[in-house]
Amino acid sequence: MKLHVEVIADGLEIPWGLVILPAGDLLVTERPGRVRLIQAGEIVPEPVLEFGVSILPRLGGHPIAGSEGGLLGLLLHPEFATNRQFYIFYNIDNEDDLSVSRIERYVLSDDGRSATLDRLIIDNLPAGLHHQGGRMRLGPDGMLYVGVGAYDPPEAQNPDTLAGKLLRMDLEGGIPPDNPDPDSYIFVSGIRNTQGYDWFDDQHIVMVDHGPSGAELGRPDLAGFDKVNVVTAGDNLGWPRIWGCDTQEGLVSPVLAWEGSVPPTGATFYRGDLIPEWTDSFLFTTVGLIERFTGRAMHGRHLHRVVLDRDDPYTILDHEVYLRNDYGRLRTIVSDADGYLY
Repeated sequence: MKLHVEVIADGLEIPWGLVILPAGDLLVTERPGRVRLIQAGEIVPEPVLEFGVSILPRLGGHPIAGSEGGLLGLLLHPEFATNRQFYIFYNIDNEDDLSVSRIERYVLSDDGRSATLDRLIIDNLPAGLHHQGGRMRLGPDGMLYVGVGAYDPPEAQNPDTLAGKLLRMDLEGGIPPDNPDPDSYIFVSGIRNTQGYDWFDDQHIVMVDHGPSGAELGRPDLAGFDKVNVVTAGDNLGWPRIWGCDTQEGLVSPVLAWEGSVPPTGATFYRGDLIPEWTDSFLFTTVGLIERFTGRAMHGRHLHRVVLDRDDPYTILDHEVYLRNDYGRLRTIVSDADGYLY
């Protein structure tokens, strides 16, 4: 199937998060620390928000290879139409000069061109040079879910840290009493670096995750094995004990994995009918890697569609690739009320 693609706006610097406002305007985060408003296909020159973020290291004013920090996730409050509230996830250097992740809630002005801080939701989430996570979603239960990466691999298995976990909290940042551990934010553990997930149904989440780069395990020969997992409350995805299609008792193995590095990023279930062939498909973007010697993209840099059995999320019926290398690194995918994909 051939897709019709239109460029809405260009000139953004490392866009990461995207939300569609009720009137059709867009808010976008740029990793260097700006929230931008797009109206009628034009980027408003003055940022909605602009502030210092931790995005190390830099060269010539731009983040260099390996740096993944900055301003990342963006999410509207479920009652945004009346309260104008939205959440952002970003990295900052704390008072001890350590890079941490923080979630704050802001109130967008009536004209959409400025915002004021409403409250700090959670602070001092583990961060590092890379593997920040950063994706926030609202679950069907009305709770706020947050993916946090594991810069230090063993921390993904440590129940005393929030690194390498999918967190579940209420909209004010409190721990819900029905979490797997009522005293912990942790909903799923053993994650390396998820940047995309969505709900198949009320119990099952389909999640993309990055595989090992090898260096952090002392295995420079090991790279790739990005994956798609189906997870439920309390699951452990196994990082760094297992990767790829490895199996181990008590750990969740993926339903789909790659030998090469993709890596997968934003994800959504398409519930629209504008593209009826895709209804109920799991869609995600990929950012790809560059081959060291030729400069060519080896894998990824495409839109991926996965068809799951409608009665069984653990069964994949088909999957296919679109837009390979057409638009560079693809980070985020969302759908509007009319069924258009952004």
